[in-house]
Amino acid sequence: MKIAVVDCSVSGHRETYYREFTRAWASLGHEVLLLAPRESGTGDVAAFSEITVRPLLPLPIGKPFRKKLVVLENAIIRLRNLAALRRQLFDFHPDLAYFPCLDDMLPTLSLPGLFYRLLPYSWSGLLVQSALPPYKPGVPDVRPFLRSSLCKGIGVLNEYSIDSLKAFQPRILRFPDFADLSAPDDSYSLLHLLRERARGRKIVALLGSLGSRKGIDLLLRTVQLLPEDEYFFLMAGKSWLSEPQTGELERVQASRSNCLFSLEQIPDEACFNALVMAGDVVFAAYNGFTGSSNLLTKAAAFGKPIIVSQGECMGKRVMAYGTGIAIPEGDAVACKDAVIHLCREGAPSPEGLAEYASDHHIGKLKTCLNEIIRL
Repeated sequence: MKIAVVDCSVSGHRETYYREFTRAWASLGHEVLLLAPRESGTGDVAAFSEITVRPLLPLPIGKPFRKKLVVLENAIIRLRNLAALRRQLFDFHPDLAYFPCLDDMLPTLSLPGLFYRLLPYSWSGLLVQSALPPYKPGVPDVRPFLRSSLCKGIGVLNEYSIDSLKAFQPRILRFPDFADLSAPDDSYSLLHLLRERARGRKIVALLGSLGSRKGIDLLLRTVQLLPEDEYFFLMAGKSWLSEPQTGELERVQASRSNCLFSLEQIPDEACFNALVMAGDVVFAAYNGFTGSSNLLTKAAAFGKPIIVSQGECMGKRVMAYGTGIAIPEGDAVACKDAVIHLCREGAPSPEGLAEYASDHHIGKLKTCLNEIIRL
């Protein structure tokens, strides 16, 4: 088959996703064209063309009317991006267009029949944020477009969202939430600084893009509840915080000897993995987050217990596998107790760490892609 792998972003883990999907499709014997912002090391297995799409506009915070206007503007951008994609795919004419992240490529609003004209190929992909609020007719939403007769089925990372999506698309597969497990880069400068500052104290690490939903306020409150001479707190990743939030981080870091906050993007996955390995506990107690995170996979693969919020996908998995502790969202006392327990005792189920890493191993990806073709 001729398969076009299409993605429009390298943020977060997106580049890892489209690179590995490209390599997996090629390893199954298909002719693959990657349309993405950059080749990302796939040149030995696939043709490449830089994608020509416009980025979606960020949604403003605290401005509801402006937010509605941006949602509508983004709906138009999505349609224009699909038109641009059709032009780029014209010569290749794929048997299947595959989207490693459907979330920002599908339309949210469209005239009847227009979507079919803009994407006149069989298509499939991964819906990353699949645990969405209840559907309201007339409100911009990607889910109605999953009913397209050209959709060959979709994958999701969050198995708990499957039942709610079946009204839109009955052919749904659970995909592994795989991660790039490159060998940790021991030469990473931030790793050396961390070791120098921590001086043997137990390290609690919050890693990745830093925004309000990542539980930063909870971590700062937890810092105040633990002995400064026993525990050390690392926060590292590209910042999406406001100036007041950044100022608060700087204030806390200046007032305590057990905090290191680096608000710059971690250079690559090997550096990221070095920080995971250096920590004693991974902090991932996010606010209002209903999806999956491959930080669970990284933590499990490197043998590190994790703290998450109760109730949603991550909390349910941590409880089921025993890879860490799920706490009530925003509860600093519970977070403090979890840090102490995990630093002293480790993960509740050490064998659960290996089981989780196995269940979400990248090797399972090819099986899922073969299933998509058979759906």
